[in-house]
Amino acid sequence: MTKVINGNTYRARNSLLIVTLPSHFPDTSNKWHDTHLYLNRNGAYFLAGKGGSLSRWAKNTPHGAIPDEGIEPISKNDALAYAKYAGLSLDKFARAGFGRVEGPRHLEY
Repeated sequence: MTKVINGNTYRARNSLLIVTLPSHFPDTSNKWHDTHLYLNRNGAYFLAGKGGSLSRWAKNTPHGAIPDEGIEPISKNDALAYAKYAGLSLDKFARAGFGRVEGPRHLEY
């Protein structure tokens, strides 16, 4: 999946997959999603995925929402929060661009 947003290209297949976000719904649910957090070659974080008509990826139509897919650029702070939510292991924080010190500090509740 590739998308150009504000002149920046986000291409999932050429980016580092950091973590898959958990979906607490079965794939038969309208709330189901398959969402992944990525880091591209330019150091930009983004979410890419697909999902049901009640997920973040839904597309609104004149007849209601339908399942769809998409890419959404996010900030480093948001990426860190998603990584934490998804349970990214501490040893993978540096590889994901968050740094060695940053990971443990942000993982404490």
